[in-house]
Amino acid sequence: MEWNQDAKDLLEELVKPIPVFARPMAKKKIEGVILKGVEGNAVTKDDVIKGYIMASPGDMQERAVKMLKAKKIDLTPFEDVLQQAK
Repeated sequence: MEWNQDAKDLLEELVKPIPVFARPMAKKKIEGVILKGVEGNAVTKDDVIKGYIMASPGDMQERAVKMLKAKKIDLTPFEDVLQQAK
């Protein structure tokens, strides 16, 4: 599966706050969730946002949403994903 550069960059930004020792494992989990939801031939920024939300455990989801909003990402198109992930 091919990844768009914007998608790669966003995923790297999103995992930066995770402690270094846990980052590879967390990134692998998030990538797995992202790849399950990809529609098409390439992973897009929207796929990363959806996967990141879905991969965030219940108590961490609020933190994930704050991080996405801090990056000026409009979560309106992802309301259904936010509801599913709760």
